[in-house]
Amino acid sequence: MQPGTLKRRIITASLCAAISITAFGFGQAPAVSAATSYETKVTSGVNMRTEPSLSGERIRMLKTGESIHVISKVNAYWLKVRTQQGRTGYVSANADYTNYSGGKSSVSSSSKADRIIELAMSYRGRVSYDFGTRNPDRLIFDCSSFTQFIYGKAGVDLKWGTKDQKRQGFAVSKKNLRKGDLVFFDTNNNGSINHVGIYMGGGKFIHNAPSVDGIAINEINSGWWSKHYVSARRVL
Repeated sequence: MQPGTLKRRIITASLCAAISITAFGFGQAPAVSAATSYETKVTSGVNMRTEPSLSGERIRMLKTGESIHVISKVNAYWLKVRTQQGRTGYVSANADYTNYSGGKSSVSSSSKADRIIELAMSYRGRVSYDFGTRNPDRLIFDCSSFTQFIYGKAGVDLKWGTKDQKRQGFAVSKKNLRKGDLVFFDTNNNGSINHVGIYMGGGKFIHNAPSVDGIAINEINSGWWSKHYVSARRVL
């Protein structure tokens, strides 16, 4: 065989091998599956993070109108999502940021809210108020130790103190209040939150009130309490 002929055959074989590998996709980055449905819309710009926590590193801001896929609802506060570019991360579950409906989880939250309200009402006439006290054995609480006690019975962990509870979960506007939301008040008119109750729906909330030394139900949209309302948090 002529030396030139051997060289041509080696080159031809190499080219065939390269074409064969390319045809079967060996060595190429896998494409994002086209079967993924990006069913959820971002309704207000929201940060996507590496962890389901505000301490998680910020990946990027998801823009209003962007479509994403919700992989799972991690808890009441965070969604695990995938972008159309294939990046996975976590965004706030606050309804102000996406149109994610939550499916069964919303039913579960509603059921838990009913349970919390039922529990709170069951302690009417049994609970006493004492500022700075958390005594489940004697049923003596202040406003926030009472909410901690009631939510705890429904499997929801709250910290003791309005200064901590006012930062738990995520903020909701007064017009979007839902049963089971925590509602906060400034009873001293000094610009600070110092009282908390549980929204019952229908413009009413239930709370451990010093004025009656026990459980009371009041209006949130009229009367004295409406003038001292400050904010609300969703923890379910």
